[in-house]
Amino acid sequence: MVILDAAIRGYGLGWHSFRANGWNIFDAAVGLGSLVTTLVVRFWSKEGIFTTLQKLFIVAIAFKLVQRADSLNKLFKTAMYAQFLICATLD
Repeated sequence: MVILDAAIRGYGLGWHSFRANGWNIFDAAVGLGSLVTTLVVRFWSKEGIFTTLQKLFIVAIAFKLVQRADSLNKLFKTAMYAQFLICATLD
C-alpha cells in the first residue's frame, strides 16, 4: 500500500514536485525497502540481516504518523535539510 501510494503521488505530481517534499522520498524509499525485504524474507531467507531490515522498514512505515503532528513534521524537515552538514562533521 505504501509503495502504491507513493507511485500514484509521483505520477500525479510529476518528478520535480514529488521530490520537493522530503516525505514523498521517505515514503518511496520505505515502500520499496519494505517490499524487497518482505519478498526476501518470505521466499528466500528467514534469518539474519533481512529480517532485521524488514523490521526497520516496518517501524519506518509507522514513523509516517509523524506527518500528522506538526511539531514532529518540522523536526523531520529540519533534520532532512541538516543531514549533509551532520554527515560532513562525521568525516
